[in-house]
Parts: sequence; structure tokens; C-alpha cells
Amino acid sequence: MCALESERDFGAWLLDIGEKKSGSTIQLPLQCYPSIQDPIHQLYSDIDFSSVTPQEFKDRAVLTVNNERSMEINNKVLEFMPGNETVYKAVDMIMSEDPQDQLTFPEEFLNSLTPTGLPPYELKLKIGCIIMLLRNLAPSK
Repeated sequence: MCALESERDFGAWLLDIGEKKSGSTIQLPLQCYPSIQDPIHQLYSDIDFSSVTPQEFKDRAVLTVNNERSMEINNKVLEFMPGNETVYKAVDMIMSEDPQDQLTFPEEFLNSLTPTGLPPYELKLKIGCIIMLLRNLAPSK
């Protein structure tokens, strides 16, 4: 783990947990749970979204354990931004000659899925929001 000088204690603490040196009880360091429990407020309340630059976002990140929580946070941050929200919906359908397949996988079920590497069924964007596009150019590696 690469860490800044101010983060070395946290890195050492993580290593102790991994090596089971901390015993059965784990005490989180104070910097892990700030007094403001809303990460969106903590990271983005001081930003003027009408004139923000990508550089201002470089040190502001929220890590989540799953994509569902990540999308919730993204949508909350989007609410802070000025402007009209545009919702882009995917087109989900079963391309099969067997009509039973369409009954087995209803459109509502397909809309609830967010497969790895694909955007969600409803992608919400605003002019000026920052998006990150990723593409794995060597899937076998």
C-alpha cells in the first residue's frame, strides 16, 4: 500500500489486522470515522459545482464495497450539482426464438441487473459531471 507520511499509521494498522496482531477486538483509528458521518457532505459540501474543475476532485473519493452502494453515492452527489438531470435507459430484451425464454427472463428482471463492465439500466448524468470510462483491452490478462 502506498501511503503519504500522514497515512503511515493507518497503513501499519491495516497490516497488523492482516497479520492478526490486534487480537480479537479491532479498534478503528479516529481518522476512520470523522465526526460528520455523511461522506458526501464531508467531501463535497465546500465545492461550488457551477465552476468546479476536475483537479478539485482528485483527492476526493468514496470507496464502497459494492457497485450498488457506489451508484447510490454517485446519485446523491449528482443531486448537489446544478442543472437538469438526464436519464439514459438501456434497452433490455431477450433475443431468442423460444417464447419461453421471454417468460423466464422478464424485462423487469433484466432491468435490475448491472453486469460487470456495463452501465446500470438507468444512467443519470448532468452537464459538467465527471464520468470515468474503463475498458479492459486484454480480458485474458
